[in-house]
Amino acid sequence: MQEEFAKKILEEISEGVIFVEDFRVIYANKAASNITGFPPKEMKGKYCFEILRCELCQKNCPVRENKQLPLEINQVSVMDRYNEEKFLKIRIQPLNNGWTIILQDITREVRLSKEFHGRYGISDIITAHPKLLEIIHILPRIAMSDSPVLIEGESGTGKEIFASAIKDLSKRRSKPYLRINCAAIPENLIESELFGYKKGAFTDARTDKKGLFSIADGGTLLLDEIAELPQQTQAKLLRVLEEGEIIPLGGTTPEKVNVRIIAATNKNLRLLVEEGRFREDLFYRLNVVYIYLPPLRERKEDIPLLVEHFIDYLNTIKGKEIKGIKNRAMSLLMDYDYPGNVRELKNIIESAFVLIDEGYIDVNHLPVYIREDKGERRRIEEALRQARWKKSEAAKLLGISRATLWRKMKKYGLR
Repeated sequence: MQEEFAKKILEEISEGVIFVEDFRVIYANKAASNITGFPPKEMKGKYCFEILRCELCQKNCPVRENKQLPLEINQVSVMDRYNEEKFLKIRIQPLNNGWTIILQDITREVRLSKEFHGRYGISDIITAHPKLLEIIHILPRIAMSDSPVLIEGESGTGKEIFASAIKDLSKRRSKPYLRINCAAIPENLIESELFGYKKGAFTDARTDKKGLFSIADGGTLLLDEIAELPQQTQAKLLRVLEEGEIIPLGGTTPEKVNVRIIAATNKNLRLLVEEGRFREDLFYRLNVVYIYLPPLRERKEDIPLLVEHFIDYLNTIKGKEIKGIKNRAMSLLMDYDYPGNVRELKNIIESAFVLIDEGYIDVNHLPVYIREDKGERRRIEEALRQARWKKSEAAKLLGISRATLWRKMKKYGLR
């Protein structure tokens, strides 16, 4: 009777509970099934590491390593039955001839924290694009090299996610990680932000102030929009890279710093060097490891993956039950060119979440400009065919100027 009552309670609680003997599951409650995706009957008899598929199980199993129980692990990443990543808090307690594993799903909290703090890892990079997959394959080696990294790509392609992943995989992962947008800081303040200043350096300098290089000592500094760095500051940054030291404003004595530099830009730095707008010597010091992130219009195969990821992510943080997207809506998304890249696609999916709480995203849930875009492209293609690709004649058929037609052809990739 007591056993029946205990099982009834276990089926009602929100935490997952798994009983294990000899590394095999002998019981799992409904919450454990919801978390892992495996039905309780299917779990029974399986090895626990087949259910909780994570690195901890394979390499550092606390029970196999005879760690003292009870044991609590605040965060571990697991893959559920459907190969979706989840984050769990795990408690392991001794039980007769085995042990109990108690699971608490903290996926929502972890994802919210990542979004708020910008703490992204390699698992946050969603792609099927061959060139990006090549980069991901060597990203751990890039991270461990400690060399400067230059990341180029249009706005919204994910430069900050790659930078954060490099930090996360590096030897400096537990050290400070700071980011500065070089375009957002006024030219007269950028040097004091980076290198700090000494008391009396200028009128309002009443005390010494540490710059970002000093604060990030031992860690990593992301210099976003590096192309906007003033020429004078570029020279001082070169000194940091070559000598590993800074001189604060108003100071005379160099101070040693040990900071790994990741630079990011949405411009072509090599072209800026040729135009005399960026120091050549600094460019070569930053360009030790080069990563180029192609725009979303050049990697359309990523769109379905990203849409699925954003739906899953937004369901988690908004508490909704959107099941997916209808084929006709996906067709529109596949035909669009995304000047705002991945960031724009995320905003499009988020705007759909405002309109529905469950079911499937459909055409009428997409922004008007996405719905109109495909129709305009078809009209232009038809006019060009009728005019045998003579732009002047096609422009007349459409009632627009030749310059407008050329611009729209470029937008839709019609050459």
